[in-house]
Amino acid sequence: MAETGKYSKRRGKRAATATAIGFFIAGPSALAIDSSPAKAHIATQAYQIPAGPVPDALNRLADESGSQLLYDAALTRHMKTAGVSGKHTLDTALHELLAGTGLTYKVDAGRQSVSIMLAQAATQTQSDASGAHALPPIEIQAAQRRAATSAPAQGDHSRDISQPAGAAAVVDNVAVQRATTNDTASLLRDIPGASVFTAGGVSGMPVLDGLADDRLHVTVSGIPIIAACANHMNPPLSYIDPSHVGKITVYTGVVPVSAGGDSIGGAIQVDPPAPVFAAPGQMLLTKGEAGTYYRSNGSALGGNLSATAATENFSITYNGSFAQSQNYRAGANFHLFGPAFLTPPSTFPITRLGNLTPWLAGNEVGSTDYQSQNHDISLAFRHENHLVTADVAFQHIPYQDYPNQRMDMTENRSIQGNVRYNGEFDWGKLDGQVYHQTVRHIMDFGEDKQYFYGSLRTVVAPGMPMDTKAENTGAKLTSSINISDKHVLRLGGEFQLYRYWEWWPPSPVVLPKGWAMGGMAPDTFININNGQRDRFDLFGEVESRWNSEWTTLVGVRSDVVVMNAGPVHGYNKAYDTPLYPVTNFNNADRGYTDPNWNATALATYTPSPTQSYTFGYSMKTRSPNLYERYTWSNSLMAMEMIGWFGDGNFYIGNLGLQPETAHTASFTADWHSVDNSLGLKFTPYFTYVSNYIDVQRCPPWVCGTSAMNNLTGTTGFVSLQFINQNARLFGGDLSGHALLAKDTPFGDFLAKGTLSYVNGQNTVTGGNLYQMMPVNSKLSLEQKWGGWTNAIEGQFVGAKKNVDQVRNEVKTGGYALFNLRTSYEWNNVRIDLGIENLFNTFYYLPLGGAYVGYGATMSGPLPIAPPWGIAVPGMGRSFYVATNVKF
Repeated sequence: MAETGKYSKRRGKRAATATAIGFFIAGPSALAIDSSPAKAHIATQAYQIPAGPVPDALNRLADESGSQLLYDAALTRHMKTAGVSGKHTLDTALHELLAGTGLTYKVDAGRQSVSIMLAQAATQTQSDASGAHALPPIEIQAAQRRAATSAPAQGDHSRDISQPAGAAAVVDNVAVQRATTNDTASLLRDIPGASVFTAGGVSGMPVLDGLADDRLHVTVSGIPIIAACANHMNPPLSYIDPSHVGKITVYTGVVPVSAGGDSIGGAIQVDPPAPVFAAPGQMLLTKGEAGTYYRSNGSALGGNLSATAATENFSITYNGSFAQSQNYRAGANFHLFGPAFLTPPSTFPITRLGNLTPWLAGNEVGSTDYQSQNHDISLAFRHENHLVTADVAFQHIPYQDYPNQRMDMTENRSIQGNVRYNGEFDWGKLDGQVYHQTVRHIMDFGEDKQYFYGSLRTVVAPGMPMDTKAENTGAKLTSSINISDKHVLRLGGEFQLYRYWEWWPPSPVVLPKGWAMGGMAPDTFININNGQRDRFDLFGEVESRWNSEWTTLVGVRSDVVVMNAGPVHGYNKAYDTPLYPVTNFNNADRGYTDPNWNATALATYTPSPTQSYTFGYSMKTRSPNLYERYTWSNSLMAMEMIGWFGDGNFYIGNLGLQPETAHTASFTADWHSVDNSLGLKFTPYFTYVSNYIDVQRCPPWVCGTSAMNNLTGTTGFVSLQFINQNARLFGGDLSGHALLAKDTPFGDFLAKGTLSYVNGQNTVTGGNLYQMMPVNSKLSLEQKWGGWTNAIEGQFVGAKKNVDQVRNEVKTGGYALFNLRTSYEWNNVRIDLGIENLFNTFYYLPLGGAYVGYGATMSGPLPIAPPWGIAVPGMGRSFYVATNVKF
């Protein structure tokens, strides 16, 4: 690496690397503005640059303003800034960012770049250019340019050696989306290839290119959270409210090994905002933010509050949120008006323990109400290039009902502690983390559901409680080492110790006159006893920038998964005879150690500033979860309480399951104009999974031959057992953007679009894989005019015809939805208004599963059970308004 005098050009070279990688990562979501700072000098735009090292802040300012900033990397290396937030011109943003640093700036005569320089040492004031000592210019290119005329911000892509290159997309424009949702998983909706499994109102499960849930590596604040529920009602992203999200990083296709293991699909990293500190010399910094919203469909409402007090080296922040909603309504009637506990057309009057049965309107989607609150207190300490953060988070969900599950969440309490360290050294970066989470989760019937005993419908069970407790403890240590100017080595290790208990308290059936009889009694059903799923990982990867055209990334990861579970028993131990499955389970060897391996190889070719091509291969391995291996009971009553797929079917585990291994190949072509005002990105992929954990109709020697098990029917709900088979998936994601007009009397106009397709097949049976999103597209036209941002969006989804016949998956039709959005920002105030599903279109959710949202949901295939063949309807028209104030 060449140097000139004492001023190193290393920073400029690394920035060039960041530019190449940033163009690839940003893809169609980034849009350039005039790179001259002339307009940025007088125009205002929103900045959100956290406190931290001056070089990092300057890099991000260059990205966000589209300007060229020139400075001496060696001089600024150890300087700190308090950051800048809110709407500013480039002048005022630089003034606030450089306050207290002893630096000033100068815009060159041609207004083509901004030079950062040392102010007069005698006065330590911000002098003009004639009184400052100019430093040799070192150009910092903007890896991603954003401004009032740009596309929604998609994150900071300045070079960070601790973050690997790869097919990553970054979402940090959360303010645009959180007005319409409390489900953090839905914030991924603009990522090509991303969709959401429908669940509770705050508990959606993300899908990336046909793979979902446990097949993805999902972290929240660095914690790999595991769903502590037989129906995965508390998936990882349910533990953070959209109002507390700072940035989401999504890896699809070929995933770097440093992004996580124990998965065969993509990786999702959700992080809160970075801590803020007072500027050097500032006694105390105080700031806060408050927001609220209302949505007409379901009468959803809630709010959020954050407050920070900080000195130069210490910061404390509180974040809290509250959300609740009633049942939402579809665009048209899809069932008869009547009591929730009964399946139409029955009109038999039922009361539940003295309470009047709720009645549902014909377009009301039962069991879609929820209430949730989250609280977090975070402390941060910094000293020179070292940062330590510690936070304690608490969640309480008193109820969250599920339209595609036979049970509902009636309590979820979580408390977690998390300590993270980030240090910068001459040789690179070092990151460490320790965490612990405890979850207490309870399922039972919500208001719209009940269990009936007997065909006369005169015997009502008081409930069917299911209790769980989980403890998740772990630690991580990773380092990013500058081997040379061309090579970065990342090494890391982590362990995760997970313990899980699930028990179902007895629930004797109540007769009309108050008599009690057996049923789910007299003992407590033990479903999983001291379940153990521990993971011990080591990885290493090398990222190399060979020249201006070629970048490679090669890595290997070892995951050792250790699993076990204790003995179990049913509701009545007296029936646990040697012929009963519990005996076979307890006598079996339940301990497993899976030595899993992962490998990744990526190469990016950038022949010119307007195009890049990335291709790669990965091998990723995932061990079964606790339920896939240790769900033991063949009782229909127990089997229908298990299953996170939302299909209404009944599941039993398999002690013989092996880990599944995915081989993925992908290619990404990214074409864009020099100023990135026009861009197109296409990513085809192919994945083959050996030992894919699918299902088969439960064999008679496992589940018995009772007709209630429906082992062969082509309709109705069926009994299933997990089994290893093989599968393949292929598809492609296409996205693009175009700046249609700029600086018109009516502002700037931007068009964006995505198109995604995935096809999944079980290669053993020849059948389709479950829950494959049909071909879908999103188009939008945005206008930015002063403080206003207006948009019309269209979502187009094809019919889902390729369904899983083993599960008797329900087909859904195609549909088109349109949304209108507008927002206005003035200083620190933001107002959002909009209409979702403008034309009140009725449609069924292709990833919504089976509708079992009300009635006698736990009665199996009896006449009073929910009818098979109805998918979960989507939400009808909804008006929303949201406000947010920073202070």
